[in-house]
Amino acid sequence: MNSSRAVLITGVSSVSGLSSGTGRALARRLHRAGWPVYASGRSLDGLKDLAEEGITTLRVDVTDEESMVAAVERITAEHGAVGVLVNNAAYSLNGTIEQTPMEEVRRQFETNVYGLSRMTQLVLPGMREQRSGRIVIMSSIFGLFATPGRGYYEATKHALEAIGDSLRLEVSRFGIEVVIIEPSPILGAFVPTTVGDLGLAPGSTDNDPYGDFWERFVTWHGAYREVEHPKGRGRLSLRSGQVAEVVEKAITEPNPRIRYRIGIPVRLLRPQRVIFGERAWEKFIRTFFPTP
Repeated sequence: MNSSRAVLITGVSSVSGLSSGTGRALARRLHRAGWPVYASGRSLDGLKDLAEEGITTLRVDVTDEESMVAAVERITAEHGAVGVLVNNAAYSLNGTIEQTPMEEVRRQFETNVYGLSRMTQLVLPGMREQRSGRIVIMSSIFGLFATPGRGYYEATKHALEAIGDSLRLEVSRFGIEVVIIEPSPILGAFVPTTVGDLGLAPGSTDNDPYGDFWERFVTWHGAYREVEHPKGRGRLSLRSGQVAEVVEKAITEPNPRIRYRIGIPVRLLRPQRVIFGERAWEKFIRTFFPTP
C-alpha cells in the first residue's frame, strides 16, 4: 500500500496557549505545503478559522475514547492510515505537590500522558501495515528538570521523554520514526497575570503557607507574557511559529533527529546540570526560579 501523508494534530483548539499557538501555526504551515492536515481539538468552534482556510478539522478530546477512535477511523478511510501523528494536546497544572488535589493530578496525566499514549496506540496498527509513519511527541524544557509550583505538569513531560524513547526502540523495525520536541519557554504560553489565573485548588490560598511564593511565581512569569517586544529572560524565549517550523522539519526530514531542542535555554541546561553536579544545580534552580 502507498504510504499515507495525512497529518493528525491534537490539541489545536486548546485554550492552554502552548497547544493552541503551536498547533495552529503547524497546521497552517503543513497545509500550505500541500500536506493533508487534520487539525483536532476539543471544540470545533475554536477551529473555525482553520476550516475557513481549507484545513480539515475534527473534534477530538484526548480523554474521550470515542472521539479518538472516530478520528483515526475517518483518516484511515480517507488515506489508508494516519501518516503522521503530532501529539500536541496538553495543559499546565499549577500547584504544589502538597496542596494539589489528586483528582486534578489524575486529570493532568489523563490529558498529557494517557491521552497521548492512547492516541498513539490507535494510529500504530495502520502505520505498521504501511511500514511507515512518524510520531511527534511535544515535550518541553521542563521534561529535563523540575521547578516548584508545576511539579505534576513537569512530571508528565518527564514521562513523555521515557515513552518516546521506549516507543522509538519498539517500532523502528516497522519503519516508524518517533521524534521528541523539546522547546524552550514559549512566549504567551501558560502565562498567568494574577494568582487567580493559576487555577489553584479552592481554599488553598486562604492562610496559604505558599502564598508569598505564588505572588513571586506570577511576577517571575511576567517576562514571558509580552510576545512582540519581550524583555529580560523573555528575549531568549520562542514564538509558536518558530516551534512549528522545527516540527515541520521533524516531519519532513528523511532521517529526523531523535530530539529537536529548540532555543538557547534548552540546549544549555542539559550540559550545565552535568557540569554543575546536583548540589550546584539545585542552587541554580533556587536562584533562578521563584521558590517557597
